[in-house]
Amino acid sequence: MKKYIASALGICTLAIVLLVSCNKINQATDMGQDLIPPVDNIHTFDTTLEVETYNMLSAFADDSARSIYSDDQYLGVMTDPIFGKTDARMFFQLTPANGKTNLLNVPGKRYIDSVVLQVAYLSTYGDTTTPQTITVSELSTANNFKVSGTNRDSAYSIREDNFITTNILGSRQIIPRSLKDSSIDIRAKDTARIGNALRIRLSNSFGQRLLDYDTTGVNDGYSTDSIFLTRMGGFALKSTSGGNSIMGFNIADNVNTRLIVYYRHDNTTTAGDIDTAVAYYGIVGRVGNANYIGRDHNGTQVLATSGDNVKDPIAYLQNSPGAYTKVKIPGLSGMTNRVIHLAQLQMEQVYDPMDTLFNAPPLLFMDMLDATNNKYKSIPYAIDNTSFQAANDLGTVLSITSAAYRSFGSFYTFKKDLSNNTIKEWKFNLTRYAQYVVKGMTPVADLRLHANYYTVINNGNPNNNGTRVIVQIGSGPAAGRVRLGGGSHPTQKMKLRVVYSKI
Repeated sequence: MKKYIASALGICTLAIVLLVSCNKINQATDMGQDLIPPVDNIHTFDTTLEVETYNMLSAFADDSARSIYSDDQYLGVMTDPIFGKTDARMFFQLTPANGKTNLLNVPGKRYIDSVVLQVAYLSTYGDTTTPQTITVSELSTANNFKVSGTNRDSAYSIREDNFITTNILGSRQIIPRSLKDSSIDIRAKDTARIGNALRIRLSNSFGQRLLDYDTTGVNDGYSTDSIFLTRMGGFALKSTSGGNSIMGFNIADNVNTRLIVYYRHDNTTTAGDIDTAVAYYGIVGRVGNANYIGRDHNGTQVLATSGDNVKDPIAYLQNSPGAYTKVKIPGLSGMTNRVIHLAQLQMEQVYDPMDTLFNAPPLLFMDMLDATNNKYKSIPYAIDNTSFQAANDLGTVLSITSAAYRSFGSFYTFKKDLSNNTIKEWKFNLTRYAQYVVKGMTPVADLRLHANYYTVINNGNPNNNGTRVIVQIGSGPAAGRVRLGGGSHPTQKMKLRVVYSKI
């Protein structure tokens, strides 16, 4: 009887061990890796390699991001107690609709009613309830504001703010959350309802100037965009008081981003009668724009832990221009040749109450430092070359597929930390890279973990410089930051989980 009981207990124990082993492999692998064998510590093993994390503030060489007009543009000021102060400013030009206009070319005298600058609103990052004052100034034509269109290589850096302005055209105090509210424009003939837009009334003298550019009745000031831009250099928008948020706008929206001139003119058929009219100016790829993002990290946690050779327990990531983390995995170089079933770099958010205001970006990205050529490249074999979309005529790539981001691990998932706070976690799939490392086919190098909205890397054969590509990660700069547990964090360590079989 005892023999049977012992056998039964042995079977139960074996079943529990197998169940725990299966659960262990499945709990941390939610990436569809159905072919990973169960860990039995006989044929298949599960180990964790420690990583080292070093915080870095982005210098121009690390993040030379340039803003094109189709990017989300940010405006406003905010103070994040962990990551410091941000001052975001917008600069852009508007031209008469369709390149030329006859809207202002009406007989008789013209009288300005009002002029409104309207910019399509997207979202607010930070405190939506604190008011701030937005001031609109005129850009001097002496700037010779350059045109970039969709060409990032010739666009302005997001660190550039040396533009000359002349007179202030108008200002308005706003509460960010009210920008999504709709209102009726009673001056428009169709009494259009306008929502998700920042509207600032500009001076009537500026509006009259626009009317007077057409002095000869033959579109003297409006014959071409270039002639118009020699008279009107563009607009500079910045926050001049209050505020604890940056607001995102879409200046490429030709319907909701425009300059609106309401005016009256003499009726051509009835003497003494006055007609009303409206003229629109919009943005097209032929005009220039810049989005300055200023950071001040003085007195912050991120500055205190950056730029040294001390292993950091917390990794600080901030969207362009901001902060990134250098990741080292020294144990990977010491592994002998074996079959790598899974190599997953796991990391999780370190909770802070301010995360509700200043939240994490939707995606993170990892690339690798090519120390020999002093540039960044894609992690060898981590993302297939086929994931990159076809290059345009400038030889740059605009994005990689969403499926590739998901497979790589750029998207976060949710979990609970030890204090039951809901936090985000990321799991980067480095399986193929690790396999080639242990086979001696590619070297171990420093990885860069960052939240930049795009990055320029070299992609292709890992043994040469490859093809220069632009990887679009987010929709715009400035917004998004997160603290992650680093390699030496006491309870939330960043680590590389490896499931392998011996050869």
